[in-house]
Amino acid sequence: MMANQGEKQKPSTPNEWFGQRYPDQFETHGSPFMELTTALDQHDTQVQPVTINIDFFASILGGRSDFKHSVIYYEPEMAWYYQESDGIYRATTAEKLANLYRALLMKCSQDMPANVHKVNLVHEWRQDSICKQVTNRAKSILAAGPEFFSATSSHSRIRGIELHERLARKFVDELLTADSGKVLMLADAYLAFCRLLKERELAPVKRSDFKAMVVPIIKDEYDVCLRNDLVVDGKSGLRGWKNVRLNHALPA
Repeated sequence: MMANQGEKQKPSTPNEWFGQRYPDQFETHGSPFMELTTALDQHDTQVQPVTINIDFFASILGGRSDFKHSVIYYEPEMAWYYQESDGIYRATTAEKLANLYRALLMKCSQDMPANVHKVNLVHEWRQDSICKQVTNRAKSILAAGPEFFSATSSHSRIRGIELHERLARKFVDELLTADSGKVLMLADAYLAFCRLLKERELAPVKRSDFKAMVVPIIKDEYDVCLRNDLVVDGKSGLRGWKNVRLNHALPA
């Protein structure tokens, strides 16, 4: 019986098996294996994968776009992150990625017909030494720089330090308003921000760190600088911003 038009042909070699599942990585890094095909007689052949392409297997640890699965190596922290179905990145380990690599080789071997030599798939290339080569190579292939989780990035992770700066931007955009003649005290702004952190179950920050985050944002948004010479209710030498006020409603 002929296969339906457009239906994928069942893979008959390890290269075909991985190529169907990871076509982009196949195109970029080449075939997963060098395969040797030997004629046994007039009708039968044997397929033997004889060498492995480390670059290809390092790249497939990054996931499949059709499954919306993504893994990155975040260089600033020398740490691995994978993306959950909710779009949030969570920490993982090289050991878990090595287990995924081993599982893929085993699944491939199980799906192969009898004429495929499977020793390398099941044993040789699933050893710890090869797994380590794959995960180490993946560090450069799947590398992501500091911009990946920056405050302006669309990527999010659980409890990343950039969450504080993102909240600081939201604080300035939604909790502050330009108002001629008004004065925003640094101390009042800091207390309001601390309430936001507590509501969102984020770790507290020092006032000096808060100041470092919001001063450039307020300058860009309202074109005012932090001053150290403000006079409020007869008290002089206070720190804050002129012509900016704090709203009472907290941002959602």
